Parts: sequence; C-alpha cells; structure tokens
Amino acid sequence: MAPAAQAIRNKEVLKPEYSEKAAIGALYDELSKGIDSLKKGDVYTIDEAWEEIFQGR
Repeated sequence: MAPAAQAIRNKEVLKPEYSEKAAIGALYDELSKGIDSLKKGDVYTIDEAWEEIFQGR
C-alpha cells in the first residue's frame, strides 16, 4: 500500500511531506486494486464488505 494511503488507513493526519501528487497516486493505486479485483470476479457479500470497511475502527 502506498505510504499516503497507509497514513489515511491508520487514521493519521497526512504529514506535510506527502504532496497532493502522492495522495492522488495512493488513491489511484487503491482504485487500481479494486478494478483488478472486479476484473477477476472477486465478490463480497454485503456483510463482508461492511466488515472490511469498518475493520479499522
């Protein structure tokens, strides 16, 4: 996972050394993973999706 995405996932405030370009790159990386998952046919139940979304809370 890209450092900026990891900082967001860990509920940290992005540090100043993370540029807007780095944040957009991290978002793109995560979206690419999701698109690849869809192409492979990975399917989650709604309960599994909510569990993954709220896993870090």
